Amino acid sequence: MSLPPVGSGVHLDINILLVEDVPMIAKIVERMLMNSTHCTYHFEWRGSLAAALDLLRNRDFDTILLDLNLGDSSELVTLTRVLETARGVPVVVLTATDDDEVGLKAVQAGAQDYLVKGQCTAAALDRSIVYSIERSRLQQTLRQLAVLDELTGLYNRRGFNTLNPDILQQVRTGEALGYIACFDLDRFKQINDTHGHASGDAALVEFATLLRNAFRKGGLFARLGGDEFLAMGIETHPGSAPEALASLQQLLAVRNAHGLSPFRLESSAGMLILGHDERRSLDELLAAADNELYRNKEARRATRLAAAPGDGSRSSRP
Repeated sequence: MSLPPVGSGVHLDINILLVEDVPMIAKIVERMLMNSTHCTYHFEWRGSLAAALDLLRNRDFDTILLDLNLGDSSELVTLTRVLETARGVPVVVLTATDDDEVGLKAVQAGAQDYLVKGQCTAAALDRSIVYSIERSRLQQTLRQLAVLDELTGLYNRRGFNTLNPDILQQVRTGEALGYIACFDLDRFKQINDTHGHASGDAALVEFATLLRNAFRKGGLFARLGGDEFLAMGIETHPGSAPEALASLQQLLAVRNAHGLSPFRLESSAGMLILGHDERRSLDELLAAADNELYRNKEARRATRLAAAPGDGSRSSRP
């Protein structure tokens, strides 16, 4: 949820889960926020950790106001359980425990703020909630930027390394086959040298889009650096990965046939199909796929040379 700054004049609707085991205190908190000038708060109240967790598994909220000491849980255990279930929802602790050490540990554990009952005005609570939501959104954006390639929007190497173990685990324990494929752009240096680096960047962005379109459903797509790309995933049906690879080549052919760009966009690929008995490490799989890519690239180069003018020189076509 992206919120404008307090005082911007934009009225906000905020859905709150209030976790508080004393009904009277829950009513006081609701009354404190009733007169907010820039927010309308919609409350769901739960009086126990178990009830709160059950609701969080089925409903989305903009923020959570959490008392640490409940009938079925206490202190940081309460916070940890909520954070594990809340899936990134910002949590503001509102508790009777006036202890700086507990407050510091709560923030270190992931709480956006730590407020003490009886020491917090309505205006301060209002600001804390709004700022916590916006701060959480910015933190999530920063986390995404750390694993995404800025140019193409695909995952970068860090993002790929974070997510690929899940795919390997699915391959080894599931029913469907998996795949891993390496790609690079043919004559990418020539695009940069002839048409400039802006055209090179445009080629990378365009290829990333075609790659996602070709594989469509699911899959993990990454730009590892330069003109090196990678796709990894689970087949949606037997043979779907080779079909996607063929679809990518068709998309490239259609793109080039239109002649709307000053350069041709072509790619070589190396693909492996992963079975349930696959025990190679990720590095070994990447090396094998890269070797397949190299063989295919050499074959494509030989085909281009054979189609070149009779003197055997390379085609000057970019």
